[in-house]
Amino acid sequence: MRYGYFDDAAKEYVITRPDTPTPWTNHLGSAEYGAVITNNAGGFSFYKSGAQGRFLRFRPLGIPEAQPGRYFYLRDRVSGDYWSASWQPVGKDLAAYKTTCRFGTGYAIITSSYSDITSESTYFVPRGQNFEYWLLKLSNTGKKPRKLSVFTYVEFSSEWRVYHDMVNMQYSQHIVKATYRDGIIGHHLLGNLQPDPEHFENADQCRRTFLALAGAKVTGFDTKREVFIGPYRSYANPWVVEHGKCTNSLAYGDNMCGTLQVDVDLASGGEIELVVMLGIGDAAVEGRAVKRTYGSPARAHAELQALKAYWHSHLDVLHARTPDKAFNSMVNVWNAYNNIVTFTWARAASLVYQGERDGFGYRDTVQDSLGAAALMPAEVEARLELMLTGQVANGGAMPIVKPFAHRPGHETPPPEHAFRSDDCLWLFFAVPEYVKETGDLGFFERVLPYADHGEATVLHHLKQALVFNLERRGAHGLPCGLLADWNDCLVLGQRGESVFVAFQLRYALLVYAEICRRLQREEEAHWADVQRAELDHAIQAHTWDGKWFVRAYYEDGTVLGLSLIHI
Repeated sequence: MRYGYFDDAAKEYVITRPDTPTPWTNHLGSAEYGAVITNNAGGFSFYKSGAQGRFLRFRPLGIPEAQPGRYFYLRDRVSGDYWSASWQPVGKDLAAYKTTCRFGTGYAIITSSYSDITSESTYFVPRGQNFEYWLLKLSNTGKKPRKLSVFTYVEFSSEWRVYHDMVNMQYSQHIVKATYRDGIIGHHLLGNLQPDPEHFENADQCRRTFLALAGAKVTGFDTKREVFIGPYRSYANPWVVEHGKCTNSLAYGDNMCGTLQVDVDLASGGEIELVVMLGIGDAAVEGRAVKRTYGSPARAHAELQALKAYWHSHLDVLHARTPDKAFNSMVNVWNAYNNIVTFTWARAASLVYQGERDGFGYRDTVQDSLGAAALMPAEVEARLELMLTGQVANGGAMPIVKPFAHRPGHETPPPEHAFRSDDCLWLFFAVPEYVKETGDLGFFERVLPYADHGEATVLHHLKQALVFNLERRGAHGLPCGLLADWNDCLVLGQRGESVFVAFQLRYALLVYAEICRRLQREEEAHWADVQRAELDHAIQAHTWDGKWFVRAYYEDGTVLGLSLIHI
């Protein structure tokens, strides 16, 4: 079944059917202010951390899937008929409701037509900002004038920490307070406390977000979810939309939503464009300033063009033209875009990881830097510096580096049993790739702190990664698997040996020697050569079974991965 196609001229994927087998997603924003959006406007937003800063609620494994989200409800004030600007959550019959979703580079555009009304919803996070845009353009394509009401809907978390929002309701349901003034809804958590922006992980502080609307007069609002949805109803048939009028409810210790109502009259052929802004900060301060500066369609469209230019500038560093159109499509746009998205969020925000994973996993993030080095070298440089400062002085690594809370030189190192054997060996793939792309050999001489104490050049950081594994070898002279190697599920025991890591270490020694020779450090290169020769002997003596290389040795000496020749 065909659900869409690649539009490479626009650098967009066009979803032509909304009833995809599973929700399809795109990413908006940055690691500072990020968002996940589905082809039916479901998803969530977070600030700094998907686990500790997820200020929009989202329910994994829910039925219907991928709800709630960022919704526009539309209601005909004459007939009482209502629908949503995205197919879900109302879910009108697709025989009468036509829609497409265009996933672009950091934005999503959902265009729908129903009952002679065309809506175009555009979602994105402007560059360098801590708020997101929802643009809604309505067009009357019929011959009669129309009277419509528009209702926004977003569901705020009662606690930014996902786990507490979901299960600690004896606490989280009592710390929310809503405000409303001049078309802006304010959402406060722990409003009786002071903000502590310098210590993001301090949960005992005031958190504030806002929802603002510009482009038309707000005629009503609601902030209590139970009032907006109504008892024993769902997002598909909210009470307020069905009855056509907000109640002006103010949440205080409730489940909080953000609903702003606008009533519009459209002549035949008439159009109107509304601007919604959802972001971080006090409604009376940041919310008001954002609405004043950014709350116009002209400014919003200018920000969208700037966003596209930013993303496309990265994609345009490489262009392939071959007889295979599908190959061109993947190389020129989609592999590159997926590399950037994966690098930006370090796999921590998606419909799979939407609250449990926090910060940047060490090996994942270093691996992701490899794919992005040619596309965005400046960003990769900064990320590699961050991850190098997540290496502890003994050469191992912290499993997770949290950019919003990382304190190089002052972190508590993991206990010995918690180290993974392969983490810092991935640096030998990513760091040289960055240097090759930029020609910046001076990067190896840059002095960076270790996570726990001390500092060293990048070159010495790399050497410590080698020393870490050389000092932790088992009975056969091969690197120990420790808590895990690349395969987290393979538990070898602390003194078990990983052939995978042995090959990684061999490659790393080879790369280190080459780097040292380029830097005219022959003594260091010779040291690496000697270590590699010793490791080669262990590999040849203990890992080749006569048909293939084994995978590992368990701590008790059991061999994993013997060929059938031995069975």
